[in-house]
Amino acid sequence: MNIRALLAALFLGPLLVGALASPTQAADNTKRETIRIYHEPVSPIAVSGSGIGEVRTFLIPMAVDGVAGDGQYLSGTLTTLATNMLGGQELRASNLIFVFGAEEDQIVVGGVSLYPPAGATLAPGTKTVRPVVGGSGKYDGARGQVISRNYGPDGWTHTFRVSVLR
Repeated sequence: MNIRALLAALFLGPLLVGALASPTQAADNTKRETIRIYHEPVSPIAVSGSGIGEVRTFLIPMAVDGVAGDGQYLSGTLTTLATNMLGGQELRASNLIFVFGAEEDQIVVGGVSLYPPAGATLAPGTKTVRPVVGGSGKYDGARGQVISRNYGPDGWTHTFRVSVLR
């Protein structure tokens, strides 16, 4: 057997086996969920630095699918990565943790969004889409996205569309 054929068998063999596996096998391990969050308007509980590197920290109670409860909250940080972006906005990275009653039941959100330079949050009336980077507890293996909307004085909604392990 020549070396090319041996290398092809070693590297392509596992790929072919995975490709031939039933698509339902992967789907059987996950379930798709839509989760709706609401919370009041947000103000940072702390701000450190200014300009690039400025960090805003948040902690706010939330309602899950219309029900408020103990231990349900959003915490996280927004870090300014760049200024003078499109329309004079700032580019901020998010590290947002949504806790669903029990500390072990969390969904973690990351990504970047554009923000008004003088604003602590997204401008009222705007939305952003961010990736769900993981989860724990009943959200173990969470993957998907969240659409966040700022309704100004009427608060915020976050609509998660995620797949989680069964």
